[in-house]
Amino acid sequence: MLKISAFGNTRPLAVIRPDDLKCGFSNVEYKYRTMKIKNQLLLTVLFLSYLTFSSCSDKKPDANDKEKNPFGISSDTGTQILQPCHWSFTVEQSVNGEAILVSTAKLDSGWHLYSQHIPDNGPQTEFAYDSLSTHKLLGDTEEGKPSKEYSPYLEMEVLYFEKEAVFKQKIKVLSKIDFTITGTIDYMVCCLTQCVKSDEEFSFKVKGNPEGR
Repeated sequence: MLKISAFGNTRPLAVIRPDDLKCGFSNVEYKYRTMKIKNQLLLTVLFLSYLTFSSCSDKKPDANDKEKNPFGISSDTGTQILQPCHWSFTVEQSVNGEAILVSTAKLDSGWHLYSQHIPDNGPQTEFAYDSLSTHKLLGDTEEGKPSKEYSPYLEMEVLYFEKEAVFKQKIKVLSKIDFTITGTIDYMVCCLTQCVKSDEEFSFKVKGNPEGR
């Protein structure tokens, strides 16, 4: 009967009988090696699962239309389940009768929002402000500096934002009383495996201009 000790420990770890040997290994060693292999396989499966689902959610939007995703493969777009883009709206107002409408998009990890400036009917972000006599738009909606990447699907360079995008529209306040500006944003966001095309309604509360009409 053979006793095994580890690191100078005299306490027997296992008792091995001659009939327990399998291909040169004891039963204890055989079971240990088998368990080690199973654990390694389990870790490999978990790691591959993480790589598959970490880029974006595993939920896919319901859709009948197909569109090319400039950042990945062909993807469904249409009625969305996903909401990877989160909008907020604020007003920066000065005393000279002008104000700035600020639209901020927060993006989930792995998602991209397209710029306003993609030619040839590309998937650009578009702002539509309802027309009222209470104010006047001054110039176009400005945006932060986007990233640039060549899209083999569109055969052109596309501009996009990740993590956060800020858009600003300057206005002239014409009304003496407070008012609200409404409108919509049409946009598309993509990750490596799918795209979501959506629209967002916005509302800005603006203070009146004492020198207005």
